[in-house]
Amino acid sequence: MFLIPSVVSLAQGATQSTKQTSAQEIVDQILAFIYSLGHLIGEGVVKLVVAILPSMQFPKDLVDPIGLLAILTIFLAVASVAKKLVWIIVIAGWALILIRLILVIVQNYV
Repeated sequence: MFLIPSVVSLAQGATQSTKQTSAQEIVDQILAFIYSLGHLIGEGVVKLVVAILPSMQFPKDLVDPIGLLAILTIFLAVASVAKKLVWIIVIAGWALILIRLILVIVQNYV
């Protein structure tokens, strides 16, 4: 009888550690993907700069920072567009509510 609760608690502990490990693995994979994407974008920017200025010696240690900065710039551009879109939707929503209130007021007093 006393053996069963300890086995259950042992199984629960194993399940929780598996969940924590898998969550950590997911975070690691996401960060690895972002780094790989940044590296590829950085290489593309460096190739573009070298194509425009062939005599320039471009330092290879700037590939990763340029790529990650480009990802951050893209994210901020998308966020600012999304923010403007959300404001447009909020303003349209308030305008429709005001129109509805005006119609209700007009119907009740006419």
